[in-house]
Amino acid sequence: MSGSLATRIKAIRQTAGLNQTEFANRLGTTQSTVARWEKGAEPSGPMLHAIARVASTTVERLMGTDDLASAAADQIPVVGYVGAGAAVTPFDDYAPGDGMAFVERPPFVSGRAVAVEVKGDSLLPVAEDGWRLVYTGEQTIVEDQVLNKLCVVQLSDGRLLVKRLMRGSKPQRYHLVSTNAPIMEDIEIEWAAPVRAIIPQ
Repeated sequence: MSGSLATRIKAIRQTAGLNQTEFANRLGTTQSTVARWEKGAEPSGPMLHAIARVASTTVERLMGTDDLASAAADQIPVVGYVGAGAAVTPFDDYAPGDGMAFVERPPFVSGRAVAVEVKGDSLLPVAEDGWRLVYTGEQTIVEDQVLNKLCVVQLSDGRLLVKRLMRGSKPQRYHLVSTNAPIMEDIEIEWAAPVRAIIPQ
């Protein structure tokens, strides 16, 4: 894949035969956000993954960094933060700044992975303010991979939370447990991604 990220995103959309509004609907965002991407704004980490899925490619190829993969294999991007209520907030996909932060890849974490930074006391005593949670880039609802584990979970209403996933009392429903908030019972989820590492700062 060649050219700028903005050019590649536009080409992916056009190849799929979608206008900006249709493309935005498929990704769960807005037409104005797609327009900003096609003018040069960089999507957030979760949006990069979603765009890559539409294109049946990897984020590395989408970003044009696949040739740098071996050099960057020990780095994991920080794509958002965990705040009040253990809610994950992706970094603004057009915020100014001098680039994405990275954490060193723990030796036991392989494959695609991203990280989020903990803000405040939302995950005490599991993780403190400023610590990073590394989770797999593969999103799933295969129970063997996620049950009884701390996960980043996307709810059916679009919210992202960090919770321990337990089997619910109804089929395809789950109890979401945290140490300092009431249990959320029989919740429908879109996917879960197990936390693979907690990195103190």
